[in-house]
Amino acid sequence: MFALFLSAALLGTEAWQMWHVRDANLRGAKIVTASLAESLSHQVDMTLKTADSVVSTLVQRVEAEGFGPDSLQRLYGLMTSLAAALPAIHEMGLIDEDGNAIVKSLLPHPVGKNYSERDYFRFLSTHDTREVFIGVPVRSKVDGSINVTVSRRVNAPDGRFAGVVVTSVSMDFFRKLFESVQDRSGASINLVMDNGTLLASSPASFGSSELTALLTLPTDATEYVSPDDGVRRVGSYNHLSRYPMVAVVAQDSAIVLREWRGQLIVDSAIMLCVLVLIAVLGYRVDRANRATQLHALRDGLTELANRRCFNETLEREFKRAARSRLPLSLIMVDIDLFKSFNDRYGHPAGDTCLRTISATVQSVLRRPSDLAARYGGEEIAIILPETDVAGAIQIVTDLMLAVRARAIPHEGSAHGIVTVSAGIASCNPARRDADSAQLVEKADAALYAAKALGRNAFTVHAATDTAASVAKRREAA
Repeated sequence: MFALFLSAALLGTEAWQMWHVRDANLRGAKIVTASLAESLSHQVDMTLKTADSVVSTLVQRVEAEGFGPDSLQRLYGLMTSLAAALPAIHEMGLIDEDGNAIVKSLLPHPVGKNYSERDYFRFLSTHDTREVFIGVPVRSKVDGSINVTVSRRVNAPDGRFAGVVVTSVSMDFFRKLFESVQDRSGASINLVMDNGTLLASSPASFGSSELTALLTLPTDATEYVSPDDGVRRVGSYNHLSRYPMVAVVAQDSAIVLREWRGQLIVDSAIMLCVLVLIAVLGYRVDRANRATQLHALRDGLTELANRRCFNETLEREFKRAARSRLPLSLIMVDIDLFKSFNDRYGHPAGDTCLRTISATVQSVLRRPSDLAARYGGEEIAIILPETDVAGAIQIVTDLMLAVRARAIPHEGSAHGIVTVSAGIASCNPARRDADSAQLVEKADAALYAAKALGRNAFTVHAATDTAASVAKRREAA
């Protein structure tokens, strides 16, 4: 009986472990698929953005220099050099108002080439727009290759339609890219326009019915059964951020689970490669997320850190100062008579003033660890880790000199220009202050004291050991 129970327990444990491995393999495949879809969509997006930037630059040049022979000759040289430097770009061209090619990077003399039937020409010739136009795939009249056009309208000096600058992006470039990714990952890849037009795909890719079915599923990687061949796959897709296209990636579940069925050693090596790929893609995603988070912690008007960032940073630096037993200083800065400034000059001028003062505050900070934040209204807080009172006084002195040097007119001020007042508080959290809130209260109280002195001044909170701090600074020097 004991042997039976032991056998059952071992069998159950093994079955659970095998199921867990199977589930883990599927989850890993979903992560890879989703990451590949996101990475490839980003790469395609950046390729098209590069082509768009080239087109925009060429449009500006044509509109500035005109269609003279010398200008067109220089334009041809520029196009050929750009096309040679950018492998994804097949060719570039300038089309006149009748659809005739007058400059093409692949042809020194494009006589007799007319493109008036192209969708980009029909659209841009009838729509006065400065936006980019992404066309459907077309076959090149020069070498027969399939490309997607990225084009912009050229206007005459009087605003009339004068032609089109067009750059064609090679679908063969994307096909080779997808083939390379498929060789490494086993994933099938498609690049599709929003209207359902297939632009490029890896070899042995899936059919149109499966593609349509996959695009109706949630964007997160999911397991599904193909309506074309009945095969179970893991698929995901990601829409380009700037252009009307979708990158679609799918993997065969049977191939994923083949690792689970017996080839654990070989599959471990494969999964190691996949994990390296995930790490690279995850790093890119993490960088984008960090940029997004950083944007969320910025004040939209001043570009300084916002109140949320200030609170988090102050709490973090306070704890760090408590551990390191080093001083922490806080400066509260307020623009003098700012309400009077707004009433006299208007709120747009007030916003400009606040941005200028904020930039001035940022310019006097000396270390990456120093943080300036918009505390509220026209009040700015400056966190100075590992800084005593003497250091904080130097920052305030530099700031007040820099603000006065800006010489922003303010007739409502006795000084005739915009000035600031500041309050300084410094502490050693390991020795004295109970929490960061008290440091804020002290700096705020010092600011009000500076205001009471008549503005354009600063004070240090009375509880701060100014002399000792200054002495320590001198000793360190």
